[in-house]
Amino acid sequence: MRFLLFTLYAPMGAFGEIAVGERRMGWERPARSAVLGLAAAALGIERENEDAHRALDSGLYYAVRTDAPGAPFADYHTAQTPRARKNRTFSTRRDELRSGDLHTVLSVREWRTDAFFTAALWPRPESRVDLDDIAAALRKPRFTLYFGRKAAPLGLPLAPALVPADSIAEAFERRERTAVEKKVLERIGRSAAAGGEIAFDADAPGAPEADREVRRRDAVVSRMRWQFADRRERIAARTGAGRGEGSAAP
Repeated sequence: MRFLLFTLYAPMGAFGEIAVGERRMGWERPARSAVLGLAAAALGIERENEDAHRALDSGLYYAVRTDAPGAPFADYHTAQTPRARKNRTFSTRRDELRSGDLHTVLSVREWRTDAFFTAALWPRPESRVDLDDIAAALRKPRFTLYFGRKAAPLGLPLAPALVPADSIAEAFERRERTAVEKKVLERIGRSAAAGGEIAFDADAPGAPEADREVRRRDAVVSRMRWQFADRRERIAARTGAGRGEGSAAP
């Protein structure tokens, strides 16, 4: 079996949870929908192409390892927007500002600094998704990629690697760190050989024994309508030897 593993790191990023009102809080690790969305952007899949997004969602298993959890912080936004009125729309931001009927909205957004993860994707039975195509796209993406929000560009190359292994735990252990990844981990106070817990789809075969199970609303229903459904996710402490010092196929 082959697994596609790649690095997710940025000096500042966000993994938004369910957004309610003016508070935009974040999860402590990337959502499944966010990682599949990143793969879709790399492949050049438009948001309107619902069939292509469903193919990724139904065709792949997902797991993520927390290598460094990062430090959370919140920032506060003020924005001027027109008051909502029936049958009134604006084509541009300039039109909004020229409306003469503005009010100020305050919002709170949560971020994380120096969060470092390793994501993994692998095919489900009868999947038509090609891991080689995704790996090539992650090396040379069609659309600009970012770490959760557009204000958070990636801080390292994704460095996708196709890793042959019998299980996802073994695949994580076999993926070798790049030299620059080791330097970044050292800078933020983490060993390249260290790693935290692994979160994975509850129905993933050959997954490590889980310590707990949670529900997350990150299963893609519609990218166009920004709709997501609940998903069961299991979480396990990282086990095994090697700690990423093995080899991986390019």
